[in-house]
Amino acid sequence: MPIDKQTERTQPRLNVVTTAAEQPLSILLVDSDETSFHKARHILKGLPIASLKFATDTKAASDMAAAEHFDLVVVDPVVPGGFDLLKEIKDKYRWVATLVATANQTPSFMRQAVKCRIDGLLFRPMTSEEFVEQVLLLARAVNVRRQRQQKRVLAIGAHPDDVEIGCGGTLARHRAKGDVLNILTLSRGAAGGDVNVRMAEAYRAADLLGAKLHLANLRDTHISEGGKTIEIIETAVREVRPTHVYTHCSEDTHQDHRAAHAASLVATRDVPNVYCYQSPSSTVDFSPQRFVDITPFIKQKVKAIDAYHSQVERMESIQNDLIVATARYWGRFAGHVLAEPLKVIRERTGDISRAPEDEQSASNPMLAANQE
Repeated sequence: MPIDKQTERTQPRLNVVTTAAEQPLSILLVDSDETSFHKARHILKGLPIASLKFATDTKAASDMAAAEHFDLVVVDPVVPGGFDLLKEIKDKYRWVATLVATANQTPSFMRQAVKCRIDGLLFRPMTSEEFVEQVLLLARAVNVRRQRQQKRVLAIGAHPDDVEIGCGGTLARHRAKGDVLNILTLSRGAAGGDVNVRMAEAYRAADLLGAKLHLANLRDTHISEGGKTIEIIETAVREVRPTHVYTHCSEDTHQDHRAAHAASLVATRDVPNVYCYQSPSSTVDFSPQRFVDITPFIKQKVKAIDAYHSQVERMESIQNDLIVATARYWGRFAGHVLAEPLKVIRERTGDISRAPEDEQSASNPMLAANQE
């Protein structure tokens, strides 16, 4: 992505917007010409850049994108596999902006670039001002989009494995859309096995779902619906500031589940979207109004449940075939192959059933225009 010095001297200087995003930016530059990296580093010097990384091939770029967070990826698609990399970035990392910097202006090239859902396009030769302006504008745009669309999810369970069983597929769906996941487990499951084993399993399952685990230490089988339980949930709500909460339902034969439900309703009274999930101990009175399509995410759900080896070995209700069969049963109520049922307590901005690719298309005017 070389900057043309002659162009920089002869073209009028742009009024560059210098107000960057609130957080320092992390940028990945992918170009076969290593001098592009040194020029970009010089141009961006003095701006709020947390890190500027460089890759000369798409394999290295893909590995770097998986290992750390970037706000912006700049690619010259003449690098072999450049278009595939752009698609991968958009498919896997919804909140990362992509900028194409190239000398190719042919119609076929442009069509390919638009199909990759790019956020910005610069043609070489370009001035330093043009490059800086585009970087800052894209960074601000992606941050605004993240703040407007990204959901913060808090899933509450009385014991380790409750959340994964009840709404693991829904959480995986949220994660695929780029939402932030948090799991609050109120007890450490001492009544169901060794506490240290269950804690390790809980962290493993949360990691598989891409969630942060908040692990409390209430007494298993003695969780109350008042005082301390409400305080723990309120603390998590203040920290996470959730837009969506998933918790136990009241129609349940387990006293801890009922208590967690009651405490959750008090502690999440200001959360706009609150849902209740089904547990193996839920009664036939459980009456869901929402059915979330988890067909693409059933393997993730099963894998997260399988992380609880100590429980899978002793509980028939969480065997793989029964988990899938239960999802298939609920799927028939909403035209899905596999679904998770949810009881709606409150729903003000709920769109958890919307496909990730649909929402991403709607937020990208270049892609939307290409599809019309």
